[in-house]
Amino acid sequence: SGARIREAVSWGKVKESAKYVTVEGDATITMPIIGVSMLRANRPARD
Repeated sequence: SGARIREAVSWGKVKESAKYVTVEGDATITMPIIGVSMLRANRPARD
């Protein structure tokens, strides 16, 4: 759905004290960027 996190807080699905970020953008651009970032963050460091 297109609901924002602040709406989920009002519904009780997300705690008000939770840390969150809202990203406004097209999924065909933002998802590959987020995906690569997540993969890089979880790989072991090189020597």
